[in-house]
Amino acid sequence: MGSTFLLHKPVIYGSAWANALFLIVLFFHIIPAVMAPISALVAFLARKGSKLHLRSGRIFAWSMVSIALTGIVLDIVRLCFFVEENHTKYAEYSMPATYPARFGFMFVGVCVLYMLREVTPPQVFGRQSKELAGSVIPSLLVGTGLSLTAIITLRFNPWTGALWMIWTFILIVIAMVQPPSPSMNHREADVARHRLGMSCLAAYSWWGALQGFGPAIAILINGDDLSTTAYVGNQPGPFSPAFFLFFVAWVPFFVLAAYLIRRFQKLRHT
Repeated sequence: MGSTFLLHKPVIYGSAWANALFLIVLFFHIIPAVMAPISALVAFLARKGSKLHLRSGRIFAWSMVSIALTGIVLDIVRLCFFVEENHTKYAEYSMPATYPARFGFMFVGVCVLYMLREVTPPQVFGRQSKELAGSVIPSLLVGTGLSLTAIITLRFNPWTGALWMIWTFILIVIAMVQPPSPSMNHREADVARHRLGMSCLAAYSWWGALQGFGPAIAILINGDDLSTTAYVGNQPGPFSPAFFLFFVAWVPFFVLAAYLIRRFQKLRHT
């Protein structure tokens, strides 16, 4: 049985070749996950409009694209092939993610791609069909988020933290499609939307780095979890106070998103 890099989660896909292919995709998920939070920090600290700001912003944007695409692929594979085997706790392996977490990260990945298309300069991502992106796609995203909320709550378990991600990105998508104030010209509206979207994406990249590399550091220091439990990813168990630990880690991003949404709303009405 193979295992993932850093977090040592089980990788079981029927052959060494299939396991290696999954790990290759995972490798190209981890590398941009390192680049994104660093380039985002550089872009924030650099003077707006400078070459450093533009270059680091471009690196951040493409890193987030890579993270989103590879993350969606990885979660689809996890939910479609050898599902129970890859979501069971084994001795000497870390606790695998839950089904709700997979759904949540897939939804966020799609939202990230939409947000990047909307808030980056046109030379980074072309935007030919503004009407489609401005109405149909956000509606589909919000509808999908609400549907996943119902599925996770009724079919699986809402106490895994996935709903925090889904609800936050629903709110951000809704905020981004709000029409600009009549007093704002086109450029001012684009700048406000750019700052809203990129700030939220940067905060998400920082949280993602904490969520991914934090446990990896703990495993490096303390070693692998040698215990086994009756854990299977589609039945993550009843409510536990540990649920709120996820919220504690997520709340800074949630607060930042709420602040940026409020600021964006004020800019629209000034």
